[in-house]
Amino acid sequence: MKGGSEELSRELDGRISAFEVKDCDLAGRTGALKVGSREVMTPALMPVVNPNLLEKGYPLTPFRLKEEFGFDIMITNSYMIRKNPDLSSRALELGLHRLLDFDGIIMTDSGTFQSYVYGGGGKNEVDVDPLEIVEFQRNIGSDIGTILDRFTTPDTDRQRADSDLRETMSRGSLSLEKKGQMELAVPVQGGLHLDLREEAGRLVREMGVRYSPIGGVVPLMESYRYAELVDVIISAKKGLGPSIPAHLFGAGHPMFIPLAVALGCDLFDSASYAKFAKDGRYLTMDRTRHLREMESFPCSCRTCSRMEPKEMLELPPLEREALLAEHNLWSLRAVMGEVRSAIREGTLWELVERSASFHPSLYEAVRHLGDRADFLEDNAPATTRRFMCSDLNLGICRPEFRRYRRSLCKNYRYPDADEMVLVKGTSGLRGTVGSRKLHSSFGRGSWVVVTTPIGPVPSELLDMYPPGQSVLPPIDSLPGEIRNEVENHVKAFSEGWAGPVRSADADSLSDDAVEKAPSGLDLHRIINVSRMQFGRETDLEIDRVLLGEYSDLSLLKERVVLRTSRRTGKVRNVLAVDGDKEEHILSLRAEDGHFTLKLAGGARLHHAGWPYRVTVDSETGEYNAMGYNVFCRFVLSAGECIRPGDEVLVVDPSGSLLAVGQARITGRHMVEGDSGVAVKVREGIKGK
Repeated sequence: MKGGSEELSRELDGRISAFEVKDCDLAGRTGALKVGSREVMTPALMPVVNPNLLEKGYPLTPFRLKEEFGFDIMITNSYMIRKNPDLSSRALELGLHRLLDFDGIIMTDSGTFQSYVYGGGGKNEVDVDPLEIVEFQRNIGSDIGTILDRFTTPDTDRQRADSDLRETMSRGSLSLEKKGQMELAVPVQGGLHLDLREEAGRLVREMGVRYSPIGGVVPLMESYRYAELVDVIISAKKGLGPSIPAHLFGAGHPMFIPLAVALGCDLFDSASYAKFAKDGRYLTMDRTRHLREMESFPCSCRTCSRMEPKEMLELPPLEREALLAEHNLWSLRAVMGEVRSAIREGTLWELVERSASFHPSLYEAVRHLGDRADFLEDNAPATTRRFMCSDLNLGICRPEFRRYRRSLCKNYRYPDADEMVLVKGTSGLRGTVGSRKLHSSFGRGSWVVVTTPIGPVPSELLDMYPPGQSVLPPIDSLPGEIRNEVENHVKAFSEGWAGPVRSADADSLSDDAVEKAPSGLDLHRIINVSRMQFGRETDLEIDRVLLGEYSDLSLLKERVVLRTSRRTGKVRNVLAVDGDKEEHILSLRAEDGHFTLKLAGGARLHHAGWPYRVTVDSETGEYNAMGYNVFCRFVLSAGECIRPGDEVLVVDPSGSLLAVGQARITGRHMVEGDSGVAVKVREGIKGK
């Protein structure tokens, strides 16, 4: 290797990157990004380290960033290192990790941002050749290098943006030939021209690039143009696809990070911790405050717990700056931990709502998601096990609410009843007890539908996610615009019913809940839960596929055995009767009211051509048939309709059923990804 030591050559030899998704919520995910032997858990923030400041004795060294603050990834500027003769020669001799004393992943920038700041916009004004800077990053041992792309500002006209995009892609293609074992980042540019952003992402993916920043967005963040930034991120992610880690360049303020993660951004970089500290500014989740305006610290990090603002102001300038920078880093570290926890718990939307309240432009950006809700709906998990609380001004955009209403409109089977009774919902009507209370109040011939802020909820679906897991305000308390929208959903649903409709108030309900479900209620539940859950994106009569042909509930009752919980009386298992044979086809989960698909049920869906299937290669399929999980690298194809948490079929190339299980990621990610679990197999045809 040119200019590199033998030790550095051995370190880089055989370097392979991988990105494995662990948990999903909205379009966000936690994951493990591996580069060689080093790994970082995402979403992650990488502090920006100025190599020139380190030379001057800046106290927040890379070693401290990892050992004290727990940052396993950082970013520094290779252009600055190259311009400094002493730094450049030492970097080539020692390698970047030894030079900076950092045993984590090091990403290097190329000078593109300097060309924007000092060179008048999109032109490349830095005095370096695009291929030479890639070779330099490779030779000093960068884990993730970056090409010298064309920075395209938001106000760039389409012709110029398109020209910059073509130049960036050309440089990316040539740079890949020079990168050696180094991972190479090719940014997505395109300004505010969303079709160019999506095209750029697609071109980056087709190059075989495995790491991509979304560039040219700092001007949007500096001017609080968050709604436009939402559009840029979504368009870039559509092109990049789910398998490539997306890095939002320059997005280092805590209040925007939850929304960016919800849109699918995995990595961020921040120089703000140091810049704010230099200006005497104290970083919090919602804003920055000037130190001289503070009487006490609202934080209990290691820095803030040692002194008060007045004491910090009395310190020498450099010492004060370093301590402020330390606090700012703790704030950034805390928000990344909160985001990761929210994804694992399924509460990312609630975190987005809280952060939206910090700035009017951010609030409007979350409202703007309603216009781009299909993107979130395509990526959000099928269910979550957490209760949901929403500001309905924002929560009306939640993908699970939209998905529920669409599935209700398309898949719900109206029962045979004398009348529909519309009851305004309250939290006391949730779940099986609520269903029984409703039916005991109105009698056998009544079909009861609860009207809620997310739309109409037939009583047999009160346990089902999302209405059964949502804490929502009364309809009358909603703003007029949202209330009108809800009433339109109820009206449209009622128009599909041929019988009489009357309204009732919750106050008129009986206080006596019956001990057992009314006749037919549990049968209606398994019919419509199965249709709502398994009938999405299909035209199949799912209830008849799973339960067999029936003309009325009395005939269906002869074909189905329902096993209920001794303690609660709730349905737990569904068995289909075929002569003297009983097949366990479904189990009803208590936590979200959705079905777990058993192998016998999967066989029925498979025979009907159900599209929620994942095709694996023949060799590894043998292991899946024995009950072992499906990994992305062995997936040949997968239904585009598959979302995380969906029940799926695993089949071999000939289409034969091998197993049933639960999707861990989207179908698209299964096909495009090369690392991690795609399907958690529950049952294989050969057992385990």
